[in-house]
Amino acid sequence: MRRLRFVLVLVVTVLLAGIAATVVALTTGDDDDVADGVGGATPDLSATAEIRRSFNRSGLVVIAVTNHGAEPVTVTSAELLSDSFEATGPQPRDTTIRPGTIPLDLQVEYGPARCPDGVDSAAAASQVRLTTRTDGGDEHEQVLDLPHPNGTLDRLLRTDCRDAALAAAVTLAMGPLEPRADGTLTGVLTVTRVDGGTTPATVTDSRGSVLFTITPEADPALPPGQLRVVADVLRCGGHAIGDAKRPYGFTAWIDLGDGVEIPTAIQVDDAHRAALDAMQPIRCAGHDNDI
Repeated sequence: MRRLRFVLVLVVTVLLAGIAATVVALTTGDDDDVADGVGGATPDLSATAEIRRSFNRSGLVVIAVTNHGAEPVTVTSAELLSDSFEATGPQPRDTTIRPGTIPLDLQVEYGPARCPDGVDSAAAASQVRLTTRTDGGDEHEQVLDLPHPNGTLDRLLRTDCRDAALAAAVTLAMGPLEPRADGTLTGVLTVTRVDGGTTPATVTDSRGSVLFTITPEADPALPPGQLRVVADVLRCGGHAIGDAKRPYGFTAWIDLGDGVEIPTAIQVDDAHRAALDAMQPIRCAGHDNDI
């Protein structure tokens, strides 16, 4: 009888020990593995939204990602998640981010702006979704919060909302560029309302690019909504000309009648470019360096 009792106690003890070991294994497993459903620890990353002048344009934001871990991490896709911009879907990448305190820039496209408060809209809390791969080959999908409120996203949103409002209200066109006696060019900017508004819109100012100046010139003969401009060469050096990324990136400011001057791009067609390019050697004659 004692022998039977001893055997039963031993069996129960073994069963209880097995159950306890299973519970410990389940409750002390790698949280990172459970979180994203793949092997290996989730990379320790953080992200901010930035604007870089070298490639600042509508529809593009720089996501600066910092790797706080000890191993390199490769980003294989990225996507901005925000209620303030239409979704684009994941964008393929093959960018390796090394450990350290210096972030690496990812250029991420974003969709058209959503403007619930018009040009005064502020960006909603936003994230970036990254698909990452570690050296062990494990893939992770991570959603990183971006700082909020976010001055960068606010600026991009308001710029896009402003551009959309302006495009719905007016059109802007530059007439033919005609040569003058001194070799410079002159033309007329014309703004036309297309929204049915009765308040006249006016072009209040203009600015050229890294290679050309576009300067307003008073012309009392022109009606409201038109502005005469003079185009000239700003720089003549070979390096400046060859390295210019936006040689025809001209800007005009438009007032819709409320006293607020809104900047917008001046559209430059092939005829404009041909005239500007033909002006360059004439105005640069005798100048070996930048002017």
